[in-house]
Amino acid sequence: MSLSEVQKQFYRKNGYILIKNNVHHDLLDGLVKRFIDICSGSVTDYSTRIVKNPHLKQLGYQGQLVVNKFQDFLFDDVLWEYASLPSVIEVVESIIGPNITAMNSMLINKPPDSDPDFSIHPLHQDLLYFPFRPANSIVASWTAMEKIDRNNGCLYVVPGSHLDGILYEHETSKHTLYDGVQGKGHLEKEHVVMEKGDTIFFHPLILHGSGPNNTKVQHAKRPSE
Repeated sequence: MSLSEVQKQFYRKNGYILIKNNVHHDLLDGLVKRFIDICSGSVTDYSTRIVKNPHLKQLGYQGQLVVNKFQDFLFDDVLWEYASLPSVIEVVESIIGPNITAMNSMLINKPPDSDPDFSIHPLHQDLLYFPFRPANSIVASWTAMEKIDRNNGCLYVVPGSHLDGILYEHETSKHTLYDGVQGKGHLEKEHVVMEKGDTIFFHPLILHGSGPNNTKVQHAKRPSE
């Protein structure tokens, strides 16, 4: 699905756009199964790096309950299906044009009972992690693999914060696993509640972050690139 001119204008003004029901549930169910199979060790033919939560690992959790994310899943035959979806690629092309290249890929998981240092991602900008420019030729896509809200650690954004074109200084905050922008906590945030299959596309300079999973169930899985 290509964006309409109204949708493009919304993205340019706000730095993000949410597309409802963008990815079929059947495909997401297959990705969740792949995630669980890799976490449990029932499959070994995978191509991604597993990043575990040191706090939960120390507490003795296992399987998907100890995994923070898969990093760089583009070479995994199953997980790659997300990155090659027309419903994702067409929106990306509407924003930055053709001849796109996937540069970073993650499947994010937020287990319950985690130490906030390993669960909260403070306010930050993705451009910090990219050595290439221009910023307007970069866009991120995140898709909810299940319902995500404030209770289980949804994404929040500061609409329009990309417009100044500034990459702010980032520091290691009390949440030591991640870098964050200091002195911007007063800015009004919009929490992006997402249903399964919804996709948010956002600019690499937009200020954004996510909270902890305060529920007692496994939640907040989402592939991004």
